[in-house]
Amino acid sequence: MKRKIFMMAIAGLMVISSCQKPLENNPFVNDKLSNELGATNVTVTCPPTVLSGTITTNTTLTTGSSYLLSGNVVIDGATLTIQPGVVIMGEKSTKGALIIKPNAQISAVGTVTNPIVFTSDQAAGSRAAGDWFGVAILGNAPNNRSNSFNLTINGTSFSAGGSSIASSAGSFEYVQIHYAGAGGGTGSDVLTESALVLASIGNGMTVKNLQITNSLKDGLGIWGGEVGIKQLFTHRIQRSDYKASQGFRGNVQSILAFKDNITTPSSPIYPSLEISNQLIGTTSTRFTYPTISNATLLGGNFCESSDPNYKDAIMIKQDGNARIYNSVIEGFGQYAIYLDGNNVVANTKATTDQLQFSYNSIVSSATTPYGRNITSSWASLGCFNLSTDDMQQWLTSGPLPSCRESGNQINGGIDIGYYNSSLCGNKCSTFPNLYVNTGTTDLDAPDYSMLGGFFDQPDYRGALQSSMDTWLVDTWIDFCQSTRNYCH
Repeated sequence: MKRKIFMMAIAGLMVISSCQKPLENNPFVNDKLSNELGATNVTVTCPPTVLSGTITTNTTLTTGSSYLLSGNVVIDGATLTIQPGVVIMGEKSTKGALIIKPNAQISAVGTVTNPIVFTSDQAAGSRAAGDWFGVAILGNAPNNRSNSFNLTINGTSFSAGGSSIASSAGSFEYVQIHYAGAGGGTGSDVLTESALVLASIGNGMTVKNLQITNSLKDGLGIWGGEVGIKQLFTHRIQRSDYKASQGFRGNVQSILAFKDNITTPSSPIYPSLEISNQLIGTTSTRFTYPTISNATLLGGNFCESSDPNYKDAIMIKQDGNARIYNSVIEGFGQYAIYLDGNNVVANTKATTDQLQFSYNSIVSSATTPYGRNITSSWASLGCFNLSTDDMQQWLTSGPLPSCRESGNQINGGIDIGYYNSSLCGNKCSTFPNLYVNTGTTDLDAPDYSMLGGFFDQPDYRGALQSSMDTWLVDTWIDFCQSTRNYCH
Protein backbone atom coordinates (compact mmCIF):
# COMPACT_ATOMS: atom_id res chain seq x y z
CA MET A 1 0.00 0.00 0.00
CA LYS A 2 1.09 3.57 -0.40
CA ARG A 3 2.21 5.34 2.65
CA LYS A 4 -0.25 7.96 3.89
CA ILE A 5 0.85 11.13 5.59
CA PHE A 6 1.93 10.79 9.18
CA MET A 7 0.62 13.72 11.16
CA MET A 8 1.84 14.51 14.61
CA ALA A 9 -1.19 16.61 15.32
CA ILE A 10 0.09 17.16 18.77
CA ALA A 11 -2.87 18.06 20.77
CA GLY A 12 -1.18 20.17 23.32
CA LEU A 13 -1.28 22.87 20.67
CA MET A 14 -4.99 22.99 21.32
CA VAL A 15 -4.81 22.60 25.06
CA ILE A 16 -4.71 26.37 25.17
CA SER A 17 -4.73 28.16 28.48
CA SER A 18 -7.07 31.04 29.11
CA CYS A 19 -4.29 33.55 28.58
CA GLN A 20 -3.15 32.21 25.21
CA LYS A 21 -4.68 32.60 21.78
CA PRO A 22 -5.29 29.61 19.49
CA LEU A 23 -3.28 29.27 16.31
CA GLU A 24 -5.74 31.17 14.16
CA ASN A 25 -3.64 30.97 11.01
CA ASN A 26 -3.66 27.19 10.94
CA PRO A 27 -7.07 25.97 9.77
CA PHE A 28 -6.08 22.33 10.19
CA VAL A 29 -5.48 22.80 13.90
CA ASN A 30 -8.61 24.85 14.41
CA ASP A 31 -10.98 22.85 12.24
CA LYS A 32 -9.70 19.29 12.55
CA LEU A 33 -8.70 19.21 16.17
CA SER A 34 -11.26 21.55 17.65
CA ASN A 35 -14.29 20.50 15.66
CA GLU A 36 -13.70 16.80 15.19
CA LEU A 37 -11.74 15.89 18.30
CA GLY A 38 -13.33 18.36 20.69
CA ALA A 39 -10.18 19.88 22.14
CA THR A 40 -10.65 21.62 25.48
CA ASN A 41 -8.59 23.90 27.69
CA VAL A 42 -6.84 22.39 30.71
CA THR A 43 -7.40 25.06 33.34
CA VAL A 44 -7.68 24.70 37.09
CA THR A 45 -8.33 26.75 40.19
CA CYS A 46 -5.30 28.16 42.00
CA PRO A 47 -3.51 28.44 44.37
CA PRO A 48 -3.00 24.68 44.67
CA THR A 49 -3.96 22.55 47.64
CA VAL A 50 -0.78 21.41 49.40
CA LEU A 51 -0.15 17.67 49.74
CA SER A 52 2.61 16.47 52.08
CA GLY A 53 3.65 13.52 54.20
CA THR A 54 1.98 10.11 54.20
CA ILE A 55 -1.59 9.55 53.04
CA THR A 56 -3.19 6.43 54.54
CA THR A 57 -6.85 6.88 53.57
CA ASN A 58 -8.47 6.76 50.14
CA THR A 59 -8.10 10.21 48.58
CA THR A 60 -9.50 11.79 45.41
CA LEU A 61 -8.02 14.76 43.57
CA THR A 62 -10.89 16.39 41.70
CA THR A 63 -11.28 17.69 38.16
CA GLY A 64 -10.55 21.39 37.78
CA SER A 65 -8.37 21.55 40.88
CA SER A 66 -4.63 21.97 41.37
CA TYR A 67 -2.37 20.38 43.97
CA LEU A 68 1.20 20.90 45.19
CA LEU A 69 3.55 18.02 46.09
CA SER A 70 5.64 19.29 49.00
CA GLY A 71 8.51 16.90 49.63
CA ASN A 72 7.70 13.19 49.55
CA VAL A 73 3.96 12.55 49.26
CA VAL A 74 3.60 8.85 50.05
CA ILE A 75 0.48 6.78 49.44
CA ASP A 76 0.54 3.96 52.01
CA GLY A 77 -2.21 1.31 52.23
CA ALA A 78 -4.71 3.47 50.34
CA THR A 79 -5.88 4.37 46.84
CA LEU A 80 -5.09 7.74 45.30
CA THR A 81 -7.64 8.66 42.62
CA ILE A 82 -6.73 11.48 40.24
CA GLN A 83 -9.60 12.63 38.06
CA PRO A 84 -9.22 13.96 34.50
CA GLY A 85 -8.09 17.56 34.18
CA VAL A 86 -6.18 17.72 37.47
CA VAL A 87 -2.88 19.65 37.55
CA ILE A 88 -0.31 18.48 40.12
CA MET A 89 2.76 20.64 40.70
CA GLY A 90 6.04 19.41 42.13
CA GLU A 91 7.51 21.88 44.59
CA LYS A 92 10.97 22.91 43.46
CA SER A 93 12.31 23.87 46.89
CA THR A 94 11.57 20.39 48.35
CA LYS A 95 11.97 18.33 45.13
CA GLY A 96 8.35 17.23 45.38
CA ALA A 97 7.68 13.54 44.73
CA LEU A 98 4.64 11.29 44.47
CA ILE A 99 5.39 7.77 45.73
CA ILE A 100 2.93 4.87 45.55
CA LYS A 101 4.01 2.09 47.91
CA PRO A 102 3.52 -1.61 47.06
CA ASN A 103 0.55 -1.86 49.43
CA ALA A 104 -1.20 1.10 47.76
CA GLN A 105 -2.90 1.84 44.43
CA ILE A 106 -3.12 4.75 42.02
CA SER A 107 -6.05 5.44 39.71
CA ALA A 108 -4.89 8.25 37.44
CA VAL A 109 -6.96 8.08 34.26
CA GLY A 110 -7.22 11.22 32.18
CA THR A 111 -9.00 11.51 28.87
CA VAL A 112 -8.07 12.54 25.34
CA THR A 113 -9.42 16.05 25.87
CA ASN A 114 -8.74 16.29 29.60
CA PRO A 115 -5.37 14.75 30.50
CA ILE A 116 -3.81 14.71 33.95
CA VAL A 117 -0.83 17.07 34.15
CA PHE A 118 2.21 16.80 36.44
CA THR A 119 4.54 19.79 36.18
CA SER A 120 6.81 22.18 38.06
CA ASP A 121 5.43 24.70 40.53
CA GLN A 122 7.46 27.45 38.87
CA ALA A 123 5.76 30.23 36.93
CA ALA A 124 5.13 29.91 33.21
CA GLY A 125 8.37 30.69 31.38
CA SER A 126 10.54 29.87 34.42
CA ARG A 127 10.19 26.07 34.54
CA ALA A 128 13.34 24.02 34.08
CA ALA A 129 14.30 20.38 33.77
CA GLY A 130 14.77 18.81 37.19
CA ASP A 131 12.59 21.23 39.12
CA TRP A 132 11.07 18.28 41.00
CA PHE A 133 11.53 14.54 41.47
CA GLY A 134 8.63 12.98 39.56
CA VAL A 135 6.43 9.93 40.16
CA ALA A 136 7.50 6.53 41.55
CA ILE A 137 5.07 3.60 41.46
CA LEU A 138 6.31 0.62 43.46
CA GLY A 139 4.83 -2.86 43.15
CA ASN A 140 4.88 -6.49 44.26
CA ALA A 141 6.19 -8.28 41.16
CA PRO A 142 9.52 -10.15 40.90
CA ASN A 143 12.86 -8.53 40.23
CA ASN A 144 16.42 -9.86 40.12
CA ARG A 145 17.42 -8.59 43.57
CA SER A 146 15.81 -11.48 45.45
CA ASN A 147 12.47 -9.81 44.68
CA SER A 148 13.28 -6.80 46.83
CA PHE A 149 15.37 -3.70 46.34
CA ASN A 150 15.45 -0.28 47.94
CA LEU A 151 15.09 3.16 46.40
CA THR A 152 16.13 6.30 48.28
CA ILE A 153 14.05 9.39 47.51
CA ASN A 154 14.82 12.66 49.27
CA GLY A 155 16.59 10.83 52.08
CA THR A 156 13.90 8.20 52.70
CA SER A 157 14.26 4.55 51.69
CA PHE A 158 11.43 2.63 50.02
CA SER A 159 11.29 -1.00 48.92
CA ALA A 160 9.79 -2.64 45.84
CA GLY A 161 9.29 -6.24 44.78
CA GLY A 162 7.53 -9.47 45.59
CA SER A 163 6.37 -12.71 44.00
CA SER A 164 3.14 -11.63 42.30
CA ILE A 165 3.81 -11.53 38.54
CA ALA A 166 0.19 -10.67 37.74
CA SER A 167 -0.13 -7.87 40.30
CA SER A 168 -1.26 -4.34 39.45
CA ALA A 169 -0.62 -0.97 41.04
CA GLY A 170 -3.77 0.50 39.49
CA SER A 171 -4.18 2.64 36.36
CA PHE A 172 -2.02 5.36 34.82
CA GLU A 173 -3.33 6.68 31.50
CA TYR A 174 -3.46 9.96 29.57
CA VAL A 175 -0.90 11.62 31.82
CA GLN A 176 1.72 14.31 31.16
CA ILE A 177 4.90 14.63 33.27
CA HIS A 178 6.97 17.78 32.70
CA TYR A 179 10.21 19.18 34.22
CA ALA A 180 10.90 16.29 36.62
CA GLY A 181 13.97 14.05 36.84
CA ALA A 182 15.76 15.79 39.72
CA GLY A 183 16.94 12.43 41.07
CA GLY A 184 16.50 10.97 44.51
CA GLY A 185 18.95 13.24 46.32
CA THR A 186 21.46 12.26 49.02
CA GLY A 187 21.94 8.51 49.34
CA SER A 188 20.07 7.72 46.12
CA ASP A 189 21.27 5.90 43.02
CA VAL A 190 20.38 5.58 39.34
CA LEU A 191 17.13 3.79 40.19
CA THR A 192 15.59 7.11 41.22
CA GLU A 193 16.87 9.23 38.35
CA SER A 194 13.84 8.98 36.06
CA ALA A 195 10.84 11.29 35.81
CA LEU A 196 8.63 8.19 36.05
CA VAL A 197 9.82 5.11 37.97
CA LEU A 198 7.95 1.82 37.57
CA ALA A 199 9.51 -0.60 40.05
CA SER A 200 8.42 -4.26 40.12
CA ILE A 201 4.94 -3.67 38.69
CA GLY A 202 3.17 -6.85 37.54
CA ASN A 203 1.55 -7.58 34.19
CA GLY A 204 -1.89 -6.91 35.62
CA MET A 205 -1.20 -3.23 34.86
CA THR A 206 -0.70 -1.52 31.50
CA VAL A 207 0.62 2.03 31.61
CA LYS A 208 -0.35 3.90 28.45
CA ASN A 209 -0.81 7.23 26.73
CA LEU A 210 1.93 9.09 28.55
CA GLN A 211 3.99 12.16 27.70
CA ILE A 212 7.28 12.80 29.53
CA THR A 213 9.22 15.96 28.67
CA ASN A 214 12.17 17.98 29.91
CA SER A 215 13.54 15.50 32.43
CA LEU A 216 16.92 16.52 33.80
CA LYS A 217 18.02 12.90 33.88
CA ASP A 218 16.12 9.92 32.43
CA GLY A 219 12.56 9.70 31.16
CA LEU A 220 11.06 6.32 32.11
CA GLY A 221 12.86 3.83 34.35
CA ILE A 222 11.40 0.30 34.50
CA TRP A 223 12.97 -1.87 37.18
CA GLY A 224 11.86 -5.51 37.34
CA GLY A 225 8.30 -6.71 36.98
CA GLU A 226 6.32 -7.23 33.81
CA VAL A 227 4.19 -4.08 33.52
CA GLY A 228 2.88 -3.38 30.00
CA ILE A 229 3.78 -0.09 28.29
CA LYS A 230 1.82 1.36 25.36
CA GLN A 231 1.85 4.69 23.56
CA LEU A 232 4.49 6.72 25.35
CA PHE A 233 6.04 9.91 23.96
CA THR A 234 9.27 11.34 25.40
CA HIS A 235 10.68 14.70 24.32
CA ARG A 236 13.72 16.72 25.39
CA ILE A 237 14.94 14.11 27.87
CA GLN A 238 18.48 15.05 28.88
CA ARG A 239 19.75 11.50 29.38
CA SER A 240 18.17 8.21 28.27
CA ASP A 241 14.54 8.26 27.22
CA TYR A 242 13.89 4.72 28.42
CA LYS A 243 15.84 2.47 30.77
CA ALA A 244 14.92 -1.14 31.56
CA SER A 245 16.79 -3.19 34.13
CA GLN A 246 16.63 -5.34 37.29
CA GLY A 247 14.85 -8.22 35.54
CA PHE A 248 12.12 -6.37 33.62
CA ARG A 249 10.37 -8.84 31.29
CA GLY A 250 7.29 -6.94 30.14
CA ASN A 251 5.82 -5.97 26.78
CA VAL A 252 6.32 -2.52 25.23
CA GLN A 253 4.61 -1.12 22.12
CA SER A 254 4.38 2.26 20.39
CA ILE A 255 7.01 4.34 22.14
CA LEU A 256 8.32 7.51 20.50
CA ALA A 257 11.52 9.18 21.71
CA PHE A 258 12.50 12.51 20.18
CA LYS A 259 15.83 14.23 20.92
CA ASP A 260 15.25 17.82 19.90
CA ASN A 261 17.81 20.65 20.21
CA ILE A 262 18.78 20.28 23.84
CA THR A 263 22.11 20.68 25.57
CA THR A 264 23.59 18.10 27.95
CA PRO A 265 27.05 17.39 29.35
CA SER A 266 29.46 16.10 26.73
CA SER A 267 30.03 12.88 28.63
CA PRO A 268 28.98 10.26 29.31
CA ILE A 269 26.98 9.59 26.18
CA TYR A 270 23.48 8.33 26.88
CA PRO A 271 21.59 6.10 24.46
CA SER A 272 17.92 6.72 23.81
CA LEU A 273 17.00 3.18 24.93
CA GLU A 274 19.21 1.38 27.46
CA ILE A 275 18.64 -2.25 28.43
CA SER A 276 20.70 -3.89 31.17
CA ASN A 277 20.37 -6.68 33.69
CA GLN A 278 21.58 -4.83 36.76
CA LEU A 279 21.98 -1.13 37.29
CA ILE A 280 22.61 -2.01 40.94
CA GLY A 281 24.06 -5.21 42.37
CA THR A 282 25.70 -8.07 40.53
CA THR A 283 24.54 -10.45 37.85
CA SER A 284 21.66 -12.66 38.91
CA THR A 285 19.01 -14.79 37.30
CA ARG A 286 15.66 -13.50 36.10
CA PHE A 287 17.36 -11.71 33.28
CA THR A 288 16.07 -8.44 31.88
CA TYR A 289 14.33 -9.40 28.65
CA PRO A 290 11.58 -7.04 27.42
CA THR A 291 9.71 -7.51 24.16
CA ILE A 292 9.50 -4.22 22.23
CA SER A 293 7.59 -3.51 19.03
CA ASN A 294 6.80 -0.36 17.04
CA ALA A 295 9.33 1.95 18.65
CA THR A 296 10.38 5.16 16.90
CA LEU A 297 13.67 6.62 18.13
CA LEU A 298 14.70 10.00 16.66
CA GLY A 299 18.21 11.02 17.62
CA GLY A 300 20.39 14.08 18.01
CA ASN A 301 21.01 14.36 14.26
CA PHE A 302 17.34 14.32 13.31
CA CYS A 303 16.98 18.08 13.74
CA GLU A 304 20.66 19.04 13.98
CA SER A 305 23.60 18.36 11.71
CA SER A 306 25.56 16.86 14.58
CA ASP A 307 24.92 16.24 18.27
CA PRO A 308 27.65 14.18 19.95
CA ASN A 309 25.58 13.68 23.08
CA TYR A 310 22.91 11.60 21.35
CA LYS A 311 24.67 9.44 18.81
CA ASP A 312 23.52 5.96 19.93
CA ALA A 313 19.94 4.71 19.77
CA ILE A 314 19.91 1.36 21.60
CA MET A 315 22.53 0.08 24.02
CA ILE A 316 22.31 -3.41 25.46
CA LYS A 317 24.74 -3.99 28.32
CA GLN A 318 25.36 -5.45 31.78
CA ASP A 319 23.97 -8.86 30.81
CA GLY A 320 20.58 -7.64 29.61
CA ASN A 321 18.85 -8.71 26.40
CA ALA A 322 15.67 -7.95 24.49
CA ARG A 323 13.43 -8.82 21.57
CA ILE A 324 13.02 -5.74 19.35
CA TYR A 325 10.76 -5.74 16.30
CA ASN A 326 9.02 -3.45 13.81
CA SER A 327 10.82 -0.31 14.91
CA VAL A 328 12.26 2.78 13.18
CA ILE A 329 15.56 4.36 14.21
CA GLU A 330 16.69 7.61 12.62
CA GLY A 331 19.00 10.54 13.27
CA PHE A 332 21.75 8.89 15.33
CA GLY A 333 25.30 9.73 14.28
CA GLN A 334 26.86 6.50 15.46
CA TYR A 335 25.04 3.28 16.34
CA ALA A 336 21.42 2.30 15.96
CA ILE A 337 22.19 -0.74 18.12
CA TYR A 338 25.30 -1.25 20.25
CA LEU A 339 26.14 -4.39 22.21
CA ASP A 340 28.35 -3.55 25.16
CA GLY A 341 30.10 -6.43 26.92
CA ASN A 342 30.60 -10.16 26.45
CA ASN A 343 27.91 -11.02 28.95
CA VAL A 344 25.18 -9.66 26.71
CA VAL A 345 25.25 -13.20 25.42
CA ALA A 346 27.30 -15.25 27.85
CA ASN A 347 25.00 -14.74 30.83
CA THR A 348 21.75 -15.47 29.04
CA LYS A 349 20.19 -18.90 28.96
CA ALA A 350 21.27 -21.41 26.37
CA THR A 351 18.00 -21.55 24.43
CA THR A 352 15.91 -18.63 25.76
CA ASP A 353 16.36 -14.92 26.38
CA GLN A 354 18.29 -14.63 23.16
CA LEU A 355 18.84 -11.20 21.68
CA GLN A 356 16.54 -10.69 18.70
CA PHE A 357 16.35 -7.69 16.38
CA SER A 358 14.13 -8.13 13.32
CA TYR A 359 11.91 -6.15 10.94
CA ASN A 360 13.47 -2.86 11.99
CA SER A 361 14.34 0.12 9.75
CA ILE A 362 17.49 2.15 10.36
CA VAL A 363 18.32 5.48 8.72
CA SER A 364 21.71 6.56 10.01
CA SER A 365 24.44 9.02 9.17
CA ALA A 366 27.01 6.52 10.43
CA THR A 367 29.07 4.48 8.01
CA THR A 368 28.40 1.40 10.16
CA PRO A 369 25.21 1.98 12.18
CA TYR A 370 25.76 -0.97 14.50
CA GLY A 371 28.59 -1.91 16.80
CA ARG A 372 29.75 -4.13 19.61
CA ASN A 373 32.24 -4.44 22.41
CA ILE A 374 32.16 -8.23 22.44
CA THR A 375 34.93 -10.76 21.99
CA SER A 376 33.37 -14.02 23.11
CA SER A 377 31.46 -16.48 20.94
CA TRP A 378 27.75 -16.17 20.34
CA ALA A 379 27.34 -19.92 20.52
CA SER A 380 24.16 -19.54 22.57
CA LEU A 381 22.60 -17.70 19.65
CA GLY A 382 23.51 -20.49 17.27
CA CYS A 383 24.93 -17.75 15.11
CA PHE A 384 28.64 -16.89 14.89
CA ASN A 385 31.58 -15.43 16.69
CA LEU A 386 31.39 -11.65 16.49
CA SER A 387 35.10 -11.35 17.09
CA THR A 388 35.72 -12.68 13.61
CA ASP A 389 32.45 -12.34 11.72
CA ASP A 390 30.63 -9.22 10.65
CA MET A 391 27.72 -8.11 12.82
CA GLN A 392 25.89 -7.16 9.65
CA GLN A 393 25.53 -10.84 8.84
CA TRP A 394 23.55 -11.32 12.04
CA LEU A 395 21.37 -8.27 11.41
CA THR A 396 20.63 -9.04 7.78
CA SER A 397 20.49 -12.86 7.83
CA GLY A 398 23.75 -12.94 5.83
CA PRO A 399 25.21 -16.16 4.49
CA LEU A 400 24.76 -18.04 7.77
CA PRO A 401 21.31 -19.70 7.90
CA SER A 402 21.44 -20.21 11.66
CA CYS A 403 21.29 -16.47 12.28
CA ARG A 404 17.92 -15.55 13.71
CA GLU A 405 17.41 -12.01 12.38
CA SER A 406 15.44 -11.06 9.28
CA GLY A 407 13.54 -8.23 7.66
CA ASN A 408 15.87 -5.42 8.74
CA GLN A 409 16.39 -2.38 6.49
CA ILE A 410 19.72 -0.64 7.08
CA ASN A 411 20.49 2.61 5.25
CA GLY A 412 20.66 1.40 1.67
CA GLY A 413 17.78 -0.95 2.33
CA ILE A 414 15.38 1.89 3.12
CA ASP A 415 14.57 4.59 0.61
CA ILE A 416 13.53 7.39 2.91
CA GLY A 417 12.92 8.04 6.57
CA TYR A 418 10.76 10.58 8.31
CA TYR A 419 10.81 14.14 7.01
CA ASN A 420 11.63 16.56 9.81
CA SER A 421 9.83 19.52 8.18
CA SER A 422 8.20 21.70 10.85
CA LEU A 423 8.72 19.02 13.49
CA CYS A 424 12.12 20.58 14.15
CA GLY A 425 10.82 24.11 14.56
CA ASN A 426 8.94 25.79 17.38
CA LYS A 427 6.16 23.27 17.89
CA CYS A 428 4.29 25.59 20.24
CA SER A 429 3.76 28.20 17.54
CA THR A 430 4.02 26.13 14.36
CA PHE A 431 1.89 23.11 13.67
CA PRO A 432 4.26 20.08 13.69
CA ASN A 433 4.18 17.37 11.05
CA LEU A 434 5.93 14.06 10.91
CA TYR A 435 5.37 12.07 7.77
CA VAL A 436 6.97 9.95 5.10
CA ASN A 437 6.84 10.25 1.35
CA THR A 438 3.33 9.32 0.26
CA GLY A 439 4.70 7.01 -2.41
CA THR A 440 7.15 4.99 -0.33
CA THR A 441 6.35 1.56 1.05
CA ASP A 442 9.56 1.22 3.04
CA LEU A 443 7.90 1.21 6.44
CA ASP A 444 4.94 -0.95 5.40
CA ALA A 445 6.43 -4.36 6.16
CA PRO A 446 6.04 -5.25 9.83
CA ASP A 447 5.80 -8.81 11.15
CA TYR A 448 3.82 -9.77 14.25
CA SER A 449 3.98 -13.54 13.96
CA MET A 450 6.43 -13.77 16.86
CA LEU A 451 4.36 -11.59 19.22
CA GLY A 452 1.55 -12.40 21.63
CA GLY A 453 -1.89 -11.00 22.35
CA PHE A 454 -0.68 -7.87 24.13
CA PHE A 455 0.40 -6.35 20.82
CA ASP A 456 -1.77 -4.53 18.30
CA GLN A 457 -0.90 -5.18 14.66
CA PRO A 458 -0.75 -1.88 12.73
CA ASP A 459 0.34 -2.17 9.12
CA TYR A 460 3.52 -0.13 9.55
CA ARG A 461 6.81 -0.09 11.40
CA GLY A 462 7.45 2.46 14.12
CA ALA A 463 5.16 4.21 16.57
CA LEU A 464 3.09 6.40 14.26
CA GLN A 465 -0.17 5.75 12.46
CA SER A 466 -0.74 6.45 8.79
CA SER A 467 -4.14 8.06 9.29
CA MET A 468 -5.80 10.68 11.46
CA ASP A 469 -6.81 8.22 14.19
CA THR A 470 -3.24 7.88 15.44
CA TRP A 471 -2.67 8.08 19.18
CA LEU A 472 -0.48 11.17 18.65
CA VAL A 473 -3.22 13.06 16.83
CA ASP A 474 -5.36 13.08 19.95
CA THR A 475 -5.53 16.23 22.01
CA TRP A 476 -3.75 15.12 25.17
CA ILE A 477 -0.12 15.95 24.27
CA ASP A 478 1.35 19.41 24.86
CA PHE A 479 4.33 21.11 23.22
CA CYS A 480 3.73 24.43 25.02
CA GLN A 481 4.39 23.19 28.54
CA SER A 482 7.07 25.79 29.30
CA THR A 483 4.71 28.76 28.90
CA ARG A 484 1.43 27.08 29.78
CA ASN A 485 -0.60 28.98 32.37
CA TYR A 486 -2.93 26.39 33.89
CA CYS A 487 -4.60 28.70 36.43
CA HIS A 488 -7.80 30.55 35.67
